[in-house]
Amino acid sequence: MKIKHLFLIPIMILLVSACSQIAPPNISSPKALGELIADLKTIAKTYDIVKVDITEKDKLTGDFGFVVLDLIKDGENYSQVLYYNYGIAHNDPKKKKSSSLRKTQPINVEDIEKQQNNIETYLENAKRQIVENFEGYSFESIGSIEFYINKDGNFETKLTANITEDNNSTRREGGRMVTDYYSIEFIVDGDGNVVYKE
Repeated sequence: MKIKHLFLIPIMILLVSACSQIAPPNISSPKALGELIADLKTIAKTYDIVKVDITEKDKLTGDFGFVVLDLIKDGENYSQVLYYNYGIAHNDPKKKKSSSLRKTQPINVEDIEKQQNNIETYLENAKRQIVENFEGYSFESIGSIEFYINKDGNFETKLTANITEDNNSTRREGGRMVTDYYSIEFIVDGDGNVVYKE
């Protein structure tokens, strides 16, 4: 019996180690943002990046999933989707018919890089505000993080948090369980203040 227990411990360590490598990183983790920033630096050599929208892989998981980029090149608008943890390659940029982005100021990738180690702090600030201002609701996940230049020409970060009503969010619909959730937005201003957007 003792020999079996000795073998169980290394097997458990291997399983935990393997699962931690397979599991996607959190949407707000420095690791996830590091992967994205490396790709953005390459893309910025060819296109002006005007908006970066990071979206969770599956609803209410907070897992790093995919990123939608709004781009400009030679006065034309493009959109590109970057996939992470799906096992498929990033899509090539596709031309968009809309001309609404042409006057939009491009993002400096270095501004996003400066946010890399701050996003988790912003998230903790947002969670604290949810506890203080949304009684009866709990934080579930960050659904998206957006980087863009606002109408005043300033770099801005927007966090979209998903919250659920305590003891009243899960219901049966047909043969499956459904979780009702609400999305609320927080803007990070130039001074790093996290402000709830009503």
